[in-house]
Order: sequence, then C-alpha cells, then structure tokens
Amino acid sequence: MASTLNTNTKNRESNIELLRIVLMIMIIIHHLIVHGCQNSSPSKSTLLVSLNIFTIIAVNCFVFISGYYGIKFKVKTLLSFILQATFYSVATYIIYHGFIAKEAYSTPDFIHSFFPVTYAQWWFLNAFLGVYILSPFINKGIESLNIYQSGLIVIILVYINSSYPIMGYNFYSGSGHSFFTLLSIYIIARFCGKYIKDLKRPLILYICTFLLTLLLVYILLSINYTNTAERLVSYGCPLVILGAIFFFYTFRKIKIQSNIINKIAPLCFGVYMIHDTTDTRLLIKGVVEQVNNVIANPLLFGLALIGMAMLIFILCACIEKVRQIIFKPILDSIEQKASTLFVKLKRITQ
Repeated sequence: MASTLNTNTKNRESNIELLRIVLMIMIIIHHLIVHGCQNSSPSKSTLLVSLNIFTIIAVNCFVFISGYYGIKFKVKTLLSFILQATFYSVATYIIYHGFIAKEAYSTPDFIHSFFPVTYAQWWFLNAFLGVYILSPFINKGIESLNIYQSGLIVIILVYINSSYPIMGYNFYSGSGHSFFTLLSIYIIARFCGKYIKDLKRPLILYICTFLLTLLLVYILLSINYTNTAERLVSYGCPLVILGAIFFFYTFRKIKIQSNIINKIAPLCFGVYMIHDTTDTRLLIKGVVEQVNNVIANPLLFGLALIGMAMLIFILCACIEKVRQIIFKPILDSIEQKASTLFVKLKRITQ
C-alpha cells in the first residue's frame, strides 16, 4: 500500500500497478469478512474461510512490492504519509460522530484522532512507517552483503516468524500485525529483488500454496484445532508469505501498459485508510450484516462481498483523488520552505 504514495505515473510497470489495485480489493474483501461476517450460517462458512485464505496474502504482497523494488526515502513522501493519515483519521471521526452516532462522541478520542501514528488508528501505518524510515539503512545493508549472508538472514527471519502459527506465541511479531513482520517481508523482498528477478511458473506455485493452506486449515478445523487453523492464515505464517511472493511473480509475468491503471494505483493507500478507520469499519460492518441476513445463498453472498468491495474501492478512490488535488499545493509549499531552510542551515554550518 505504502508504495503507492509516489503518484508519479511515469516509468511505472502497469502490471505491478494492476497488482496493487487487485491487492487493495482483496484487502477490502478480507476486512468485510473479518469485521462483518462473524455470525454467518454454517453453509456460508466454507466459502468465507476459502475466500479469507485467498485474500490474506494481500498485505504481505504490498510490502513485498516495496521491498522488491526498494523504497526511495523522501521527506516529502513521509510528510504526505502522515498528513494523509491525520486528515482521514480526523475527518472520519468528525463525520461519524457528528452526523451518524453523536451519542458515541468522546473528547479524548477526538483528540486522539489527530495523532493516528501515536494511537495506532491503523496497525499497518504504524508498522510500515518504521520500515519506511529505516529503509535507507536496510537497503544499504542488503547491498553490502553477499548472497550467502543475506540468504542466512532471510532463513532466520522466516524461522522466527514461524513460531506463532505452530506455538501460538511470538515475542517478536505477535500475531503478525507488527513492525517485525513487515520488516521481515521487506528484507526477504530485497533479497528476491537482488537475486531472484523472476520465477518459472509462479501461478502454479501460487495455486499449490493456496490449495495446501486450504487443505491444512480444513483438516485442522475438522479435528477442532480452530485456533491453530486461524494462526495458519496469520501474516507471519511461511505459507502466507510464500503465497504473497508467488502471487507477485505471477503478475510480473503479465505484459500490460496502461495510463489509466497507473493513475488509479496511487489512490490505493487512501482507499485503505478511508475504509479501515475505526468509525468507517462500524458503518461497513452494519451494511455487511444486513446483506448477510438478506442473502442466504453462499455463492450469491460471496459475489455480493466482491461487488461491495469493488464499490467501496471506487468510492474511496474518488475521495482520495479529490484529497490529493487539494493537498498537492500544501505539500509543494512545505517542500519548498523545507528546501529553503535546508540551504540556509547548510550555509550557516559552512
């Protein structure tokens, strides 16, 4: 997601931009399932579990894209990142508690909305922000190591992340919603970007990984190992990481060039922020629950979830485009003043 912060559409690979769009829709579907389908009928559970296993790789794949190509750290991008988060955190709180649920208003929560990084409005934002800030050092570190040294680091990181799905506890990465997990994926992706440019038959590898995960989850569920089955689809699980990697390489094989795709993809991070604030989540949950009650057929309900995800993507993308147009002169002004200040400081130190 965060790799979409750079809105320059020149020299972008449309196949990877298309991948970002697909991944964001997958993330929305995943959120619709985990936030709004808790009380689904048994007949729908099989479909929802399968759909969730398919979509769980999306976050890891986003981070893998950033790592494969390498983050180019810019202060302007970092400021854009934080301003964007603050805007959506405050705006969604005001809209929801000012017009929809006035009785739930809380002054402390309203103040917290101005500090989304400090108070973790989005776990991904906080975790990726750490990776983004450290990326120049990570990039140089990987570049300075040979294939055996960096390969050893990758093996160690995969080993450390593997403990949660098996044991149910991980000191470093917890359930996978953590800085350490994203850092691990970024480093793995840097290794792949340097030494594994492409894979043969990645689609087959992805399908095999998906089916293996699906099989293991259903076996565990059938013997009442529900918690273990849930941990098997956590972000730090090696199968989920592998699925994300193979999914990425599958799109690397696609040959496509489209200015439209290149213009839509940079809106993805805004789509993520808008639809996944605490308040927006409550709205979406209510809608999904109503649809769940109305549509009894599992297949039709699954199609409805996909349709809802696409509609949410379109609406949020339109909002994000307007925000980008409004914020561009503000960011340009901040960048200009910061550059002037930097020049003055440089003269003083000389």
